[in-house]
Amino acid sequence: MRPGVSLRTKIYGLVITIAVIAFACSLWLSIDNTRTYLNEQMQSHAQDTATSLGLSISPYMDGNSPMVVETMVAAIFDSGYYLSMVLTDADGRELLTLENPVEIDGVPAWFIRYFPIQAPTQLTDINNGWQMTGQLAVTSNPGSSHDKLWRNARNNGYLSVFIGGVALALAHLILSSVLLPLHQLEQQAMAVTHKQFATITPLPSTRELNTVTQAMNSMVTNLQTSFTQMAMHAEKLSSDAFIDPLTKLGNRRAFENQFIAQVGEMQDNDLATLGLIQLPSLQVINAKLGYEAGNGYIRQASEVISQALAHRTSGTLYRTGGSCFFFKVASAGATVEELCNHLHEQFSALYSSHYSEGFANIIATSYDNKQQLNPLVSQLDNLLTRESSTTGTGLVYWAPEQESQLQHANGLHQWGEIIDDLLASNQVTFMFQPVLACEGNQTSENVLYFELFSQFLQDGIPLANSELYAMAELLNKSLELDKMLLQQLLTIGDFKRDVTVALNITHQTVHSAEFGEWLEEFYQHNASNLPTLVLEISETAILASIDSSIRFIQQVKACGIQVCIERFGSSFTSFKYLRGLDVDYLKIDGSYISDLDENPGNTHVIQAASQVGHGVGVKVLATHVENETSLRLLEELACDGVQGNFIQPTKKLAPYSEKKQCQYWPI
Repeated sequence: MRPGVSLRTKIYGLVITIAVIAFACSLWLSIDNTRTYLNEQMQSHAQDTATSLGLSISPYMDGNSPMVVETMVAAIFDSGYYLSMVLTDADGRELLTLENPVEIDGVPAWFIRYFPIQAPTQLTDINNGWQMTGQLAVTSNPGSSHDKLWRNARNNGYLSVFIGGVALALAHLILSSVLLPLHQLEQQAMAVTHKQFATITPLPSTRELNTVTQAMNSMVTNLQTSFTQMAMHAEKLSSDAFIDPLTKLGNRRAFENQFIAQVGEMQDNDLATLGLIQLPSLQVINAKLGYEAGNGYIRQASEVISQALAHRTSGTLYRTGGSCFFFKVASAGATVEELCNHLHEQFSALYSSHYSEGFANIIATSYDNKQQLNPLVSQLDNLLTRESSTTGTGLVYWAPEQESQLQHANGLHQWGEIIDDLLASNQVTFMFQPVLACEGNQTSENVLYFELFSQFLQDGIPLANSELYAMAELLNKSLELDKMLLQQLLTIGDFKRDVTVALNITHQTVHSAEFGEWLEEFYQHNASNLPTLVLEISETAILASIDSSIRFIQQVKACGIQVCIERFGSSFTSFKYLRGLDVDYLKIDGSYISDLDENPGNTHVIQAASQVGHGVGVKVLATHVENETSLRLLEELACDGVQGNFIQPTKKLAPYSEKKQCQYWPI
């Protein structure tokens, strides 16, 4: 709900108030004037009656004809227009008194109370010649006057209401023609805050509104043009630095940066997979058929591998040059081995005389967060060389010794049981890391929010998060894990006042209509017991369906929850997708930042991404800040927030009493 009272409400309120006041005043004056007229009419009528009746009875006031006098007075009095008649002699003695009760039928008591009519009494002297023989007092009956006054007021009221209704209807038509363009301008301004650039057509006919609307349309068009230009500039910088021009995949630099960033995010018991694919027939095809045919061969291989990885949200493919492809999967074990065997079978099916040395060769292995890239690549290269020789054993996935020590030997069925047990037991703990605000190109002490990292336990032993979530996505159980994490926040209960915390939401959850409905109900019942929330969504999940992501973000924002797109720029796609996404934060992918001190050329991409974010009113955050040099560069690039081990390493979320060497603490 938007704060404040709308202009429409104020104008209509003013018009109705003026109309009501004018109606009330007009009706009051009409009633008062009518009452004055009726009072004067009764006074005149009473005086005329007293005078004429006095002349009529004067010959009979000698005391000899009392019955004649009484008959004549009673004849006039019985008409009902008089409240009383009193006849006295010359000495003031009452000779005759006639009275009628005050009866006012059909007139509300409140009307009589607020608009009283005083019954006038008129006197006349009765003379017989030059001698005064008596006096007659006539008092009019106010009942009929009250009745006339009430009927007049009621009729005037009905007429006033009718005229007022017609006037308000005309005012509504006129005001609507004026307020509609203002409403359109308001919607246009709201759309801009939601990163949408809509223009108003047709233009209003009112001169002033026409001018304002044209100005707003021009401003919105300029904003859209500026955003498009910044997005294209950022896209070009990113493409030149990190995209293979032939396949549009990430190049060697992108591969190395993202590998380093991923290893930095892995927990001690996490394993991931790195695969190497080579095209052995590329050199022969280039020599015999030309480079265009060789390029077609590379593109075909890229499509085959990409399609196989498309079913795994955690899989990423790179072309590092020539005939060499690498792929990363954020899990290891049996399911990845199945993927490698599937690719090997596809490569074998594509083998023909056209590819004299074979279509493609594949080898993959798992790695942990202690693994260095160069030794791992050398190991894969040696394994692939061995398997490509005549002594090869057909190996496509090599499991090092550490893999057997973890849970990665589990198949999908076993992982399903593990996840079900987790959902039933709620065995999860949290780690946290602060995101500090940058103010005036300098890091402040203010915490934008604390990012929470989940750590699931099986019999007290931490599970590998990367493998767990990869399996949960395949089993369609990640939605339930996300619900569980939100519910677990309620059990913490002692967050600092006004603290904001962030949780990562999985791909499946973002595109689930069920979760939006569940979240609305959950937040409605538990908002007072929760800290302010930020939901972090990966760029990959957003790009999977922009329309679905927009609907999800709208549902989340309606609950008062903020949204952050994490790994911004990791997909090397156009930043134009931000248009229409009502998000609060963009967290630049760590691959641009982790080696910023060694590759200052990344600053151009970060600056361009920052300008794109600021161009649509979104705060830009930088993660993986590992040293002071990177921090100072990010401050100069006008980032709004920073996060990383240099700021504060990840800590276990525990009571404040257990705080150790930690400056920023959420509870």
